[in-house]
Amino acid sequence: MRGRLLSAAAGAALLMSSPPVAATGADPVAAAAKIDISADPGGAVVAWRAALAATPQGSARRPHVLVNLGAALVGASRSDEALPILTEAQRTPGATPADKARIATMRGSALADLNKLDEAKASLRSAIAQWHAIRPQGSPEEASATNTLATIYFAEGDLDTAERIGRESIDLYRKVAAPEDAELVGSIGNMSTITLQQRKLEASEAYAREAMTIAARVLPEDHPTAIVALTNWVAVLAAQNRRAESVDILKRIAALREKRFGPDYPPLAISYNNLARNLMFLGRAAEGEPYARRAVAIGERTRDPTDQALAAFRDNLADQLVDLGREEESVAIRRQAIAGLGQGNQQRAMRIRSSLGKTLLHMGDDADASEQFATVDAWQAKTLPETHPDRIENAGYRALLAARLRQPGADAALVRILTVTERELFANADPDRRSSFVADHLGRLLEASWLVGDRPAGFRVAQLMALDDAGRAIVAVSARAAARDGAATLVRKRQDLLAQRDMLTQAALRAYGKGNADYRDATAEVGKVDSELAATEAALTAAQPDYAALTRFAALDETAVAQRLGRRQALVMPVPFAGGALTFVVRPDGGAWARSPEGATTSADAAALRASLGLERATRGALADASGEQPRFDRTLAHRVYRDIVPAGLDAALKGATDWILAPGGGFTKLPFAVLVTDAPRGRDDDPAALRATPWLIRKAALMQVPAIAGIGENDAAAKVGDRFVGIGAPLLGGKAAPGDLHSFYRGGAVDRDALAALAPLPQAERELRRMQDALGLQPSLLVGAAATESAVKAEDLKRVRVLAFATHGLVGGAVDKVSEPGLVLTPPAKPDANDDGLLTASEIAGLDIDADWVVLSACDTAAGQSPTAPALSGLARAFLYAGARSLLVSHWAVRDDVAARLTVETASRAAKGEPRPQALRKAMLRLIADPKVTDGADPSVWAPFILVAR
Repeated sequence: MRGRLLSAAAGAALLMSSPPVAATGADPVAAAAKIDISADPGGAVVAWRAALAATPQGSARRPHVLVNLGAALVGASRSDEALPILTEAQRTPGATPADKARIATMRGSALADLNKLDEAKASLRSAIAQWHAIRPQGSPEEASATNTLATIYFAEGDLDTAERIGRESIDLYRKVAAPEDAELVGSIGNMSTITLQQRKLEASEAYAREAMTIAARVLPEDHPTAIVALTNWVAVLAAQNRRAESVDILKRIAALREKRFGPDYPPLAISYNNLARNLMFLGRAAEGEPYARRAVAIGERTRDPTDQALAAFRDNLADQLVDLGREEESVAIRRQAIAGLGQGNQQRAMRIRSSLGKTLLHMGDDADASEQFATVDAWQAKTLPETHPDRIENAGYRALLAARLRQPGADAALVRILTVTERELFANADPDRRSSFVADHLGRLLEASWLVGDRPAGFRVAQLMALDDAGRAIVAVSARAAARDGAATLVRKRQDLLAQRDMLTQAALRAYGKGNADYRDATAEVGKVDSELAATEAALTAAQPDYAALTRFAALDETAVAQRLGRRQALVMPVPFAGGALTFVVRPDGGAWARSPEGATTSADAAALRASLGLERATRGALADASGEQPRFDRTLAHRVYRDIVPAGLDAALKGATDWILAPGGGFTKLPFAVLVTDAPRGRDDDPAALRATPWLIRKAALMQVPAIAGIGENDAAAKVGDRFVGIGAPLLGGKAAPGDLHSFYRGGAVDRDALAALAPLPQAERELRRMQDALGLQPSLLVGAAATESAVKAEDLKRVRVLAFATHGLVGGAVDKVSEPGLVLTPPAKPDANDDGLLTASEIAGLDIDADWVVLSACDTAAGQSPTAPALSGLARAFLYAGARSLLVSHWAVRDDVAARLTVETASRAAKGEPRPQALRKAMLRLIADPKVTDGADPSVWAPFILVAR
């Protein structure tokens, strides 16, 4: 028997069967009994119709045949045909108690599919009672009927009851040791969908991963239930804003469904709906709209007009239209979707009404938008706790509208929802699993803070906006440091297992999207890590019961930050705001904030500024005589960006600040602040003399960037810890290629040794490391040339290290191969293996145990994100911070070999003589700018790649 399957983000696919009928000989009944209804419902319909034709009235087998035919019809999404067959089975004499219980279960599923929910619940309650009477100790059949009942409450929008009953069904499955089959996969997958709609993302992910793992173990990858399980997993990824991983998978799922079941198969609409939604969030709404329209068309042909899934399809189509600028059309479609639901699923109706309010808000109709959100709030107050993500999101909209409309109590409403947001959505430092609405929600709270003039609230919001992967790595390290003896090892193990599970899951999904055979092996590995993680968490709970409190992120107030700052220090925190920037400044004697002018395009201008540096032309290994025309850096644009980020209203607050601690949020993390121009530039942009005389920001102040402000002022004592210098680099390479010249560094899923060996050598790298060693005067350990291998690095003792330096090629994740991750190139081994393939990746770096005060990454793009589109510092920098590094010197882009050697050695030399590192780097940059002997030395693309990062 197969229960009703929910597919996330939409409606339900119905897949049911009953046990095969006892039969002898090669008769039609025996032939039909061999068909797995859940895998081939269409073929089962044909076979069981033939069996029914061969089974006369009054035959003892007729009830069994009718039950299976009904199940096949339901599985084929033909419940309107199934219902009379099941009714006949119910009335046919000779049915056994088990037959009657199966009939009641499947009638419940069929009635639910036809949106007759009250009748469906009655039938399922009867089925549960009958199964329990047959086997009082419980049975898989009773668990299945219970799970199906949970899906009815889900369809009604009663998610709490759906979750409670669904949990009861899963507990019963486990109590009776139900076999791992499509039934169990479907039931666990249903719980993923239910908890996803509740916005319980961690629980939803756990259910989805378990369903996917079992499905990969026991079902063919094109089995309908396996496809539903994978669809549910993709929906979880989408809710966590991890959509790029899912497009290929959804396209493959849609193709499989259409090929097997035809263009009007109801679950196909779910695939098209989810695919369209993912494309929209990836900025590809024009590509997604046709899929959204196909989903609506299939829904209108195959579903009841009041069906909540059809309403969801229409809501998604409206979202596509908003993204394409057709807002009035989207409003009409949403009103149609709400009207179509009538008094049906109010959970869905309120979500659509909330989307309608968002569109009206964007159109400038604040009054109508306020009315929509008030209606939603009144319903949510009766059904959802204050901590539910839907209520948090709606309260954020209401806080913004209250501020815009200048309603009494707007400031108090803002503080209230901000407190709930911080407590509920930033509870720990695990890999980011927050709902995808969070970034936009914070943007609304920031605007509300500005409108009501509440700078302390705005400062808290800005910290939440700026918290990225690197910031979470710092919180994770702090949790390990605060843990009790013995528990710290478990904390680290848990954190490492979470990261390992993420990587394995991504590998499994990539394999499925490409149709690779290793999908099953990768999924099995996910299951093994899950088991180890569960054991580790149980041990950690026993050793450190308050672990959750250690990982909670808490924003600081201005006073706490001010007390940690030196007399000449300033915290400068710009975050995106209405296309421009809103910047907070904190000094020891107070703070200030200011926004860029109305209509500013600071975020776009910052991206254009990076582009004008011509970063694609250079890599480490390119010397001063590199070919190609030098692009012209736009200093006027650099001055405009500076004045947008640092409006004149902040000049007084920044007076006398010679050391800026930068804590940017959003796209500003990728901005090379040193190249901003503080006053109107003079001369031509391509004149070396004019470039040397330019008032760069680096002339005004030394710069240091922090991923999270919680650590400001806490590392002074740690700076003297360690007496060793470890230098790694100058790998043996024999080619002429730069990293960007090669198509891929991977072959067959493994690092391609020959591709690494084809990279150009770095003639300055060994000299750079040896000069740094001499300048620092610390106990040295050098791994250069043939000794600079991945296995040697992993074996090296990285404790008590003052400075750990790498001088080599750096690879940006995804820049040359979509499946690659960031890495540092080392000497390729003669025979690569799992421990040493010549590329020290970000995940391998994160697995190291580093106790280093300063890590110098003299390589290309070491401040880059996990991929070209990811936030800065989410790649190699995040990995080193997670592994234990306290500060970093990293590059925003590819570094010229001669320049890298000069800047890193001079910075290290000055720091060894007692200069603060930010000032040491600043002076090294200024000397390079002033040196006419260095070809293009005054050009910012040459002198400005490095930035200091501290935790």
